[in-house]
Amino acid sequence: MNFEPLKNFLDTCLPMLGIPGSDTVVYRGREEVFRYQSGYNDVELKTPVRPDAIYHMYSITKVSTCVAATQLIERGEIMITDPVSAYFPEFKNIQVKVKREDGTEEIRPAKNPLLIKHLLSMSSGLDYNLGRPGIKKVFEKTGGRCPTLDIVRALAEDPFIFDPGEDYTYSLSLDVIGGLVELVSGMKLSEYMKENIFDPLGMKDTSFTLDETKADRLAVQYKYNSSTRTREVMGKYENPFRFGTEYESGGAGLYSTVDDQILLADALTHLGLGKSGNRILSEAATNLMRTNILSEKGFNTFNRRTSQCVGYGYGFGVRTNMYPERSGNLAAKGEFGWDGARLSYISSSPESKISVFHAEHMGSFHGTVIPRLRNIICACMDY
Repeated sequence: MNFEPLKNFLDTCLPMLGIPGSDTVVYRGREEVFRYQSGYNDVELKTPVRPDAIYHMYSITKVSTCVAATQLIERGEIMITDPVSAYFPEFKNIQVKVKREDGTEEIRPAKNPLLIKHLLSMSSGLDYNLGRPGIKKVFEKTGGRCPTLDIVRALAEDPFIFDPGEDYTYSLSLDVIGGLVELVSGMKLSEYMKENIFDPLGMKDTSFTLDETKADRLAVQYKYNSSTRTREVMGKYENPFRFGTEYESGGAGLYSTVDDQILLADALTHLGLGKSGNRILSEAATNLMRTNILSEKGFNTFNRRTSQCVGYGYGFGVRTNMYPERSGNLAAKGEFGWDGARLSYISSSPESKISVFHAEHMGSFHGTVIPRLRNIICACMDY
């Protein structure tokens, strides 16, 4: 193994894009073979990236949420073919907004029932409109608390953008799955994940709220301004996907660290068995989670809209590598995972026994950074 090309990429190519800092870890089997911090957690103060830094995970959260849902599946508590209305009656009579041939719009009843598998695969017909009237109504009614189940039920109020199961669009679907886990388990999503995922794997710094004693470890967030081609500082605690003080977003709400997330990646690489010796999923359930369940139309839409995932299908909240030749992808078939809004990246490959977690805190350039990072890591392993 020779990781000099990877270090060079992290030290030179990422700063060229304005990315302030990163932390990357690679496992082969259960062994850490690479760990490297580059750049700054705070550019203005020139604070180097610290290995115990805490990051907003954004959509990396989806992986944990889908592990939780898959646990309920293997326990027989839910089936992916169950209608969502069996748990949340509010979704029984959903409406869909469609365009007529003359360009006008109509709102009509959905042709298909919304099933759990539609939520898991982002084929529900929900969208990612954070300003939905239903969300605003809950915020005002609860004085900004926004209890998770109140928000989930409110998502049924506004029209969907297509009939469930008929296409793919990235959406609030996994926030509904988070609410489903809470409803079925009788535990808050945070409590369920801690007991069934985080504690068994030894993930000590992963949660939906940040303990005050750890606040100094939270890395500064940045966003990229495409018009000025510069980075801008965001609010340190800013996360538009956390709708209120009591809301636990199954799609984008977690804080975590590189040390914690590599333990999750490693467990999924080993088909549910953690480095701790504790199993969080059966092999059969992990393989189900990483199996493409999109329709042909949904698959084509996913590949067209998600440039870093060309050649991938989509399972339960994760990309799954099906046709690596379509994008020159060096990762093994079956590699799966996801990435977050600020460009953190998780990857598990049961076939090659390679696990990766890469943390950043700026975002943008997903289609530029992730395919290159993935290929460099795979190539470095062979030298």
